[in-house]
Amino acid sequence: MKNSGDLKLAHEDPISQIQAVEVDRISALPDEILCHILSFLIPLYSVRTTLLSKRWNNLWTGCVTNLDFNMYDFRSSWSNYRIFVRFVDRVLALRDSSKDITRFRVAWACCEDFYIIDRWIQVAVKANVVELDVEFCVECCDGPSYVYPFEMPRCVYTCKSLVSLKVKSDYLTYYSLPKTGCCFPNLKFLHYISGYDSDRASGENLFRSCPVLEELTIEAHHKKRVLNFNISAPELRTLTTIITQEGYEEYECDSGSEEEAAEEEESRKEPCNFFINAPKLENLCVKGEVMSKYIWENSNSFIQAKVQLQEFNETSADLVAELFDRISSVRSMTISAPDFEPCLPQAFSNLIKLELVFYKRSCWKWLAEVLNISPNLESLVLEFAKIGGDSFQPPEFVPSCLSSQLKTISIKGFKGTPNEINVAKYLLSYGEVLHKVIVSSPSCFCIGDAEEKILSFEKGSKQCQVDFIEEVDSELSSEKGSETRRFDLIEDGDSIENYDSESD
Repeated sequence: MKNSGDLKLAHEDPISQIQAVEVDRISALPDEILCHILSFLIPLYSVRTTLLSKRWNNLWTGCVTNLDFNMYDFRSSWSNYRIFVRFVDRVLALRDSSKDITRFRVAWACCEDFYIIDRWIQVAVKANVVELDVEFCVECCDGPSYVYPFEMPRCVYTCKSLVSLKVKSDYLTYYSLPKTGCCFPNLKFLHYISGYDSDRASGENLFRSCPVLEELTIEAHHKKRVLNFNISAPELRTLTTIITQEGYEEYECDSGSEEEAAEEEESRKEPCNFFINAPKLENLCVKGEVMSKYIWENSNSFIQAKVQLQEFNETSADLVAELFDRISSVRSMTISAPDFEPCLPQAFSNLIKLELVFYKRSCWKWLAEVLNISPNLESLVLEFAKIGGDSFQPPEFVPSCLSSQLKTISIKGFKGTPNEINVAKYLLSYGEVLHKVIVSSPSCFCIGDAEEKILSFEKGSKQCQVDFIEEVDSELSSEKGSETRRFDLIEDGDSIENYDSESD
């Protein structure tokens, strides 16, 4: 038990009490834990920890393995980028060279001194980099009108430690790519983004020999000439292609003559070409504003496919039809386009899950057709984005999947329009084995009357649970959730039990 003297001393020494409260507990942690904490910071912030105390002075040099350098973080004007260069050089010089670099990312926004980037990439490769992310943007540069392109260092193609590569640039070329033999011996993930003015001729063969590549994403702009991509990847599992037409108007204004402009306009009508040799390809995602032509040499193992086009015309119809014939064996598919009816194959025999996104034009006419050629469909998702055109007319036939296989239906973007109500009626009336139907609507729409109509329809399934869900903005979803009202649907004429509202 403390005596009165001790109590008096404690009472009369408030400074000691404050110092006791302000103990730096973080600095007292072992180096291993502090290094683990610093490993989550970008170099700009981890270096700043040296201001905390002498304890932190050299700590960051031994734990910086994730290097993320973005020029926008360092300068307030284009003329101050030298600060950025000096910082990166110092970090690479002071870091513990005995430790490998796990991730190296550099975002460069200047039209000069590409040799500096070359030096940094070579340092990363020598440090056995695992993930390399290179981004160049020179479109806002105040330098010369012509910018010499940057050639990807040859060491990148033969780097044995490299597992993931992402390149995005207006002026990045690949002429140093080895003409023979395999490239990227251990690369599994590759994300290629081609800028408006990049030299596509060198980039189109970047994927011709990737022995262990598993996931490939290609983003490009179909602008002045036809693009041809050669893909040879025996282990490729997932392929995503995104072809856009952005920047056309700006380019047309700079054309030298009407003849050149007409020639360029004609070239845009020609599709991009993908020559693909990927025997283990399972997942295919085709996105963009234009449809490309896919030439398959050895690909017959598709499981999942997404086809999302913003435009659809006679030119792309044949290409879409060819693609559907090739991937008709998939088990899961997402289709998003103004129209697809003339392109559908004879059957999606293995299709179990299907998502359809309706927008721009009337797609009612091919809804029943898709169901009719999908005899084994078990899950259906309908998203009503922008609907127009003719009214939905229930077909005279009943797709076999409705009467024997379809178990769950999700309707998104439901606004209670007559067409949407008629579609819901058709599906509920002939869905004989339905277990659950989810109808979600935007929070700004009141669909009370539509709910009553849906519940009054004759039901094909004796027992089916229907959930009416209010769609909540993504920013508020974590706080509010979705308000759900559940109903058990029994045969028409029987009672409907209305459960209390509850939140998800």
